[in-house]
Amino acid sequence: MPPPQKGYKVINHRDVQYRWIMQNRRGVNELVIEASAPVDGQILTAELPRVVSYDMVTAAIDFGNANGWKPNDSGQPFRCKYLRKSFQLEND
Repeated sequence: MPPPQKGYKVINHRDVQYRWIMQNRRGVNELVIEASAPVDGQILTAELPRVVSYDMVTAAIDFGNANGWKPNDSGQPFRCKYLRKSFQLEND
């Protein structure tokens, strides 16, 4: 069964369609992005600061694609953080 679609927004970035949602979990802003087409694709989860902008969505997609996020393959969520005006892997 596909995940529920309520609340997700759609964005086309570099000719690929993604679904994304910004949510507040545990008092932290979080951005969740997944490719629209595959079922059980890898999810990108980014921790964001208090003040967020729409540009962070496309920046997170570009960062994930450059650092090993595979939205068409299943796997553990790809996690990153927004620090000092750029994204960094969560482990760093």
